[in-house]
Amino acid sequence: MRYFVLAFAMCCFFLMSAAAQVPFSPVGQSIEGTWIVQLADSAGNVTLFEVGNFSPDGSYTGANVNGLHSTHKGVWQRTGHLKFVSTVLFFTHDAQGAFNGIVKARIYVKLAEDLQSYDSIAERIVMDKFGNVLSVTPGIPGHAVRMSVEIPQYLPPQ
Repeated sequence: MRYFVLAFAMCCFFLMSAAAQVPFSPVGQSIEGTWIVQLADSAGNVTLFEVGNFSPDGSYTGANVNGLHSTHKGVWQRTGHLKFVSTVLFFTHDAQGAFNGIVKARIYVKLAEDLQSYDSIAERIVMDKFGNVLSVTPGIPGHAVRMSVEIPQYLPPQ
């Protein structure tokens, strides 16, 4: 019986050291879902920017509050523990609706430990309609919260 207990204890010891070598699991570190995004403008004022969706296939689609922007399209990738990068592109239009430029954003995203928000830093590249770079603005801070289902306050009649 003593040898059985000793063998059991040794197995547990060996399993504990092996478990310590297993890398941290990314399960649950997903940015997939719908997010409400806020960005800071040049004066530092934080305002609603867009509602966007990170899809499981690595694509991104967002709807901006600016009516002169097209739908935002992009891609994203996980780079580390709670860390992601994204590249997003959209077209701009003048007041008459004519296409007049392209904007690309390269974004670093850091997901919060509770997985319900993230902070970001973006680099915005503004181009003319031919793709010539007009300006590059680094260091644009952003913040987003995960959108959740809200139950209506008033139930329908039964």
